Formats: sequence, structure tokens, C-alpha cells
Amino acid sequence: SRSSGFSQFAPRRRVRDMPPKRKRRGSAGGDAVALPRTPGLRSDLECTVCGKPATMSCGGCAGFYYCDRAHQEMHWSDLDHHESCERTKKQVARTQELREDIFSAFDWGRLSTEMIDENVHTRCTLLEKLGVHNANEYRRECPCHAKTPFGKLPPVADTRCPPGEDPAVSWSRGLDEANWQVYKLMTWLRQRDPNSIDDCVRELRKHLPENWNVMMSCRLKALVEQQDGPFKIPEFAPKYPTPITLHSAATIDYAVRRFRRRSSDASPECVIVDVLGAEKEVDQLKQTIIALHWLHYIDLLVAGRPRGVHPDKPQLHLNLIGPEVPFDAYDDSTRIYPVTMQMYNGLYHEVKRTIWDHSHAYARRNFRHSPHRLVFMPNAGIAAFTSWEPTLKMLVNEFGAVVIITDYTEEAANMGLTELKKMVLREKAAARWNFLEVQVNPYRQPVSCKGADNAMPSYANGFIFGMIPSDFTYRDGDEKRDEVQVVDCSSA
Repeated sequence: SRSSGFSQFAPRRRVRDMPPKRKRRGSAGGDAVALPRTPGLRSDLECTVCGKPATMSCGGCAGFYYCDRAHQEMHWSDLDHHESCERTKKQVARTQELREDIFSAFDWGRLSTEMIDENVHTRCTLLEKLGVHNANEYRRECPCHAKTPFGKLPPVADTRCPPGEDPAVSWSRGLDEANWQVYKLMTWLRQRDPNSIDDCVRELRKHLPENWNVMMSCRLKALVEQQDGPFKIPEFAPKYPTPITLHSAATIDYAVRRFRRRSSDASPECVIVDVLGAEKEVDQLKQTIIALHWLHYIDLLVAGRPRGVHPDKPQLHLNLIGPEVPFDAYDDSTRIYPVTMQMYNGLYHEVKRTIWDHSHAYARRNFRHSPHRLVFMPNAGIAAFTSWEPTLKMLVNEFGAVVIITDYTEEAANMGLTELKKMVLREKAAARWNFLEVQVNPYRQPVSCKGADNAMPSYANGFIFGMIPSDFTYRDGDEKRDEVQVVDCSSA
């Protein structure tokens, strides 16, 4: 052959000096690796393609499982794993890194991450061990009720709700209980020694790292540990694993602190957060409201609260919107003070006008400035669900709101950011938006959600990305964040 005729004159090259071969689209990347069958450890692994028991994993990234070689090759070629294999390998390599800060923050951190990943514990057995299985705000945190329609459970965590009771009645009673808990917190804040949390404030002014360890040992410490007498809020007692249900509140607080718009004077600003696709967030509303009230109070002290602003002054308003929200609730009787809340049943692009009318009326009653609006889309899966497209199109064209999106895995977040950039490009709005590149959420839920068909690290609210208006001006003293980048959308 032609090659054999010249091979004897060619210099010999070592294998490691050879450039990597370009993998063809139709061939699987690397040999499949047979899975070890250790009794009790991940015997439930499933094929990524068909869901049958898995016998091998991808030899390139070890991130996906297959029942046979044919399905591995199908995933590689037909389902485009050849494009993401290298990225998946890097993501799987971060598994231990993402566990470490949870280990350091919680005594039960190893149970909720490593042991769930290894099938030693399930979510149900974890919650049983922590004493909160099917209890109140925790009841949708395991498969027992995660997908139960809201009509089949009371719309709030109220075990005293009689069967068949009108949801609005039980919701009203639940709000009364939430209002009572917030009242206790406000009373305690008014009566406390002003110096009792000065140490916390001084520490936070040092710009401590953002993670659960700082959140629990500093930012939330007084709420969890230092209440006394009749003002104790039981749900925040140290014996309860409150971070399991507080990750949405902590993420909202984190986003509000990082993306604060500069106002023209020292008067208080109104921040309105639209929570899109709310599901279990409705069930956990009481804890979310109490935590946000406390965190917002601490943030005012850390930032130097403007003179004359009382800690009771409403400055943060939540709108919970989605088809799973049980019913509309936006009259005065459903407001929890001082962090206020309204609920809307429906899709954001369908009810947006009603929401904005109510929100601006609320802001005009309480503030001299128009509200700063932040859109929060928890665990959205915008690359997987085409139902988000009308809402994303509206957000891209409605210039002004900061949009923060979270997803379970880094790969899902990367795919979502790509779809977001494509949407901006299609709508010819590239000059109007900067993008928040994918990053780990320091306040992700500290319980692993890793699936049985892949090895990628997965957490509720695990990874953050989004888009920021190009004319956004940060509050005085805040520096523009490095991860907010001007991105050439044509590369999406």
C-alpha cells in the first residue's frame, strides 16, 4: 500500500506525542466501563437511554450509565453525548468539592450528600433520621408527596385542616399562624438589646465568603439560637434541619444583595421579586417569609440602615406565580407584614399585567421611587421545557428586570444559558443584555438530587445563571461583578 511504502522512512513517534484523533460522530467515546456490583451501593443505577438496570458507564466521563453497548453508542451519536462528554467529565470531577462545604456546615451533611449518592440513604430515610419526614414544610421534600397535586393536600402546612375544607379557609388560617410568628419576631427585634447582634454585623462587614457555614454561624445564628422566652419561633429551633427548606429564601436574599440598583437618594427602596413556576415554595412560604424578614433586617444593619427606616418598614415584596399555585391571593388579608406576599395562579406572560399593576400600586403607597424588580426562576429547566418560551420572550423584550435562573445540574444550566442567548439573538436584543455566566449557588439545597441514570452533581437551586440589563447601575459601594459578562450572542 501507499502508506506501507513510506512508513519505513518516517520518524517513529511515541503514542503520547501523537495528536488526539478526532472522534467520529457515529462512534462511542472510549470503551464502556463495567460497573462494580458492591452489595448495597447504587444497585439501582439505570440506563440513561431506556431505564433498565445499568451494567456499564461511559468510559470517557463516567457520567452516564447504560444497559448495553448498543445504548451507549446510541447516546453518543444520536443523543449527542459526543458534544458534552468532556464537559461532563469535568462536572463529575467536582462532586467531592460540592460536598465539602455542606460537610463543614451541617452535622448531617454527609448523610444528605454522600450517603444518598451511594444509596445508603434515600430522601425518605434521611428525613426520618432528622425527625421531619412528612412533617409540615418538609412534606414535599421526598417522593411521598413531591408530586401530589395541591388540591389533594392543604395549601399550607397545617395538619389541623379538616378533610374537604375550602382551601381558602385553611390558607387563611395558615396565614394567621404565619402572621403570629412574624409578629413574635418583630416584637423580639424591638425589645432586644441593640448590641446583641453587633458582633454578627461587624463580621459580615468583613465580606465573609458566601456559603452555608457563614449563613448558619453568622447571618442566621441569632434567629436560630438566640431567641428567648415567648418569642421563640419553633420552626427555627436548632434541632430542625431548616436549611433543607430555606434554600429558596437564602438564594433570593443572595440575589437581592448582589444585584441592588442604585437609587438617587438615601430613601428606602422597594425590591419586588417575582418567583416563577412556584410549587413547593408555596408550601414553605411561612419559613421563607420569616427568614427573608430576618435576613433583610440583618442586611440593612450591615449596609448601614438609612436614618428613620424602621425594621418593620416593608421593603421586600414576593409574587409567587405559576400554574401550580393553588389560587389567586392578592387582597390585603393575605399579606404577611413586613415582607409582603401575593400569589397568582397562571403563567407569567399571561398574568404579568395584573402583577405589575398591583406591584406598582403597592410601591407607590410605600415608597417614592419605582420598584426594583428581580425575576427568580427556581429549578426552571428552560432548555428542557418549551413552555418557558413565551415567558422568556416577554422577559427579553420587557427591558429592565434582573433575571436570575437556577437549575439542578451544571450541564442543565449551561444548556439553559445557551437557550437564553439564542432567544436574545432571535429577538435582536443583544445590545440590551449582559449575561450572568453559570456558577455554583452557595445556597443550594444541602441535599443531593443525583439521579439513578447519571453521576453529575445535582442539587435543588444548585447552579445560577441569568441576564442583567446592560444599563444596570449598582448601588454605591458595590463593585460590578466579574461573572456578569458582555457575551457575543452570535457564539451561542
